[in-house]
Amino acid sequence: MTSLVQNLTNLEELALIDINISSTVPESLANLSSLKSLGLIGGGLYGRFPTRIFQLPHLQDLNVGGNENLTGHLPKFHTNSPLKYLFLSGTKFSGDLPASIGNLNSLIEFQISNCNFSGTIPNSFSNLTQLTWLDLSQNSFNDLSWFTRPSSNDILPHFEYLQLADLILTKFPVILRNQSRLRQLDLEGNNLQGLIPKWMYNVSKESLQDLSLSNNVFLTGFENSPAVIPWPNLENLYLDNNMMHGSLPIPPPSLRYFLVSNNSFIGGISPFICNASSLEVLDLSYNYLSGMIHPCFGNLSQSLSTLILRSNNFGGTIPKTWAKGCLLRMLDLRQNHLQGHLPISLANCTELEYLHVGRNQINDTSPFWLGTLQQLKILVLHFNSFHGAIRSSETNCTFPNLRIIDLSHNHFSGNLPTGYFTQWDAMKSNGNLYYLSSSVYFSITMVIKGVELEYKKIQDGLTVIDFSCNRFEGDIPENLGNLKGLHVLNLSNNAFTGHIPSSFGNLTQLESLDLSQNKLSGEIPPELTQLNFLSKFDVSHNGLTGLIPHGQQFGTFENTSFEYNRGLCGRPLSKICGDSDISTPPPSTSFEENQGPKFFFEFGWKVVVMGYGCGFVFGVVIGHIVTTRKPNLVIKIFGKKQRQTQIKVNRRK
Repeated sequence: MTSLVQNLTNLEELALIDINISSTVPESLANLSSLKSLGLIGGGLYGRFPTRIFQLPHLQDLNVGGNENLTGHLPKFHTNSPLKYLFLSGTKFSGDLPASIGNLNSLIEFQISNCNFSGTIPNSFSNLTQLTWLDLSQNSFNDLSWFTRPSSNDILPHFEYLQLADLILTKFPVILRNQSRLRQLDLEGNNLQGLIPKWMYNVSKESLQDLSLSNNVFLTGFENSPAVIPWPNLENLYLDNNMMHGSLPIPPPSLRYFLVSNNSFIGGISPFICNASSLEVLDLSYNYLSGMIHPCFGNLSQSLSTLILRSNNFGGTIPKTWAKGCLLRMLDLRQNHLQGHLPISLANCTELEYLHVGRNQINDTSPFWLGTLQQLKILVLHFNSFHGAIRSSETNCTFPNLRIIDLSHNHFSGNLPTGYFTQWDAMKSNGNLYYLSSSVYFSITMVIKGVELEYKKIQDGLTVIDFSCNRFEGDIPENLGNLKGLHVLNLSNNAFTGHIPSSFGNLTQLESLDLSQNKLSGEIPPELTQLNFLSKFDVSHNGLTGLIPHGQQFGTFENTSFEYNRGLCGRPLSKICGDSDISTPPPSTSFEENQGPKFFFEFGWKVVVMGYGCGFVFGVVIGHIVTTRKPNLVIKIFGKKQRQTQIKVNRRK
């Protein structure tokens, strides 16, 4: 970088944006007296930033944001500084904000989020009357009194963007009372407590478009509980992860994003919410909302892309009013009390990527028509009352982009049709490991490798089939082995018969295979030893026979993976192949635990065997003498014993 700029003495603008410079910032930059604009954004800069650059006589725009290893501090600013835009966000700049910052009379934007600044907010901030954008988020200031106790004589800046996230504010900043031009206000991640004060309703009432109050865990609601959100032109409202209670306020028609998850709102959803005809993302999850999901939600499908109502108390049926042109990409209704059928009108939502209706009370036959949704990537129907046989869609396109399907804990029955998996193209390759996302990250809870796990973010490369705990029967389709990108396959707790397909040896990415609790027969295919990533394998409780394959991952599986197969033999089972006793040996006793160290146990059994041998010989000799020479003695002893037993039996009768 030094060689680049050392001869450019008349340079006025230098922009190196997202270029991997991997360099320190040379002191020679401070000699470019004509420089007006310097942009070194996200270039891998490191070391200490030369302080003299801030004091260049003509510099108006300085942006070195996104260089996480760049350190430095702010200098003493002169009164004639022309700086208008100062961006240091995402660096390791530290120290106090100097009182001389009030000399930057031309400063319009000041962004220092995610740095290491500390100390106080100087009162001289009141001099920055041109300042419209202030971002101080994610720093370590210990005195924020300038926001909460401004002087009555101060002429405050009129902000348009004010971002004060993660600053440990406990009260709403009083300076907001004088703000009439705010477009964005971010107070996320503070310690705001109690109710949103009523005076806040008049803050930038006409101009406010974006308000974030998320992650203020002691924020309990709105003062006087207005029925309608009081900012009529608001577009984005984030109230998630608080302690807000009461009825859910109705958003204004202009709202596009409405996130209120993880609160304690109660009651039903007013149908007036459907007046928000621009609504794109609605997340009401993890509350105590109840009642029916109003049919008018189907009318929002022309704008709504994400609808998340999971973990509430909604009842009734899913709306059937999804119209053609539906733009819905994500529908999450899990963990409610929904009944009835899965509405076939969802087939109009051709952009749908994520459908989760698990843990409800839906009673329906196989929704085979979902196969026409060519963008569908995640389908979860688990823990419902779906029933009957699975049928393939009549079209040629059946789940071409599907990556996760969970039909577990239902009442599906019949054979798995061979053609059902033919078009599952997305599972035939490894895929790219980027995260599936819409405006809200997709999340899912699944049983993986025997453990229930919650994936808050789902990688696009993760592929799962879970058909466990149903009533499927017949052979396992051989063409499942064509899904070479599959990571998890769970067919346990069904009534499958026949053999384990040898084609499963093609599932080279497989990490978990559970075929337990079925009626499978035959041998375990030796091709399964080729599955180098397999860490969970369970074929217990079947009718399998023959030698357990050896090699690779099969040397790591416990005997519980194979138990209760009367015909299986070989390690890790204790049954040796060729043994005529086909019963499964009982588990070992806890004799060692009760009798002390192993060496004592080994000594003990030898003594027992010796004693048993000697006693056997002695018993045979004495028995021969007694029975041949004293037969009357034997008759007296055992005859007397028999008479005593007979007397006791008669007494009991």
